[in-house]
Amino acid sequence: MAKLEENLTTSTKIFTNHETALYLELASLRQSEKDAKKALHDKGLEAAELEARILPLRTCAVELQDLVAELKGKVVNLEERATQREILLRQVEGELAEKTESLAGTIESFTKTEEELTNDAAEAYGEGFQDPIAQFDCAHPEVDLNLFGESKCVMEGQIVPRE
Repeated sequence: MAKLEENLTTSTKIFTNHETALYLELASLRQSEKDAKKALHDKGLEAAELEARILPLRTCAVELQDLVAELKGKVVNLEERATQREILLRQVEGELAEKTESLAGTIESFTKTEEELTNDAAEAYGEGFQDPIAQFDCAHPEVDLNLFGESKCVMEGQIVPRE
């Protein structure tokens, strides 16, 4: 029986040691649970804080999306206007080229006309000069007309060759 008592005492000590270890482990688990709940609570507060900060950002993102859509519409409108302006520019350039060619021909014809008028004026001047000389010769045949001519001019009261 002594052996039985000894086994019982040993078993009781082992049981007590296990029980103490289990109580310590249980206390440790309870502390861990408490710490985990505290951490979870802190994370919940942090998540709520972040959610509160995210809400204005979401609103801003929606506003930015609306603005982007509006700007895309304006870009499309501007691209259409630019295309129209390019078409108009090509038309104006074509018309300008046609008018430039036409004006070049007109300028050339005016240049020819100017040359013709200059020649006509020179001829008329020569004929206009010769006619009074012929009349003067007819009225005064005794005067030597070689002193007079288109190639001469009057300087300081004298008839002299033109320079």
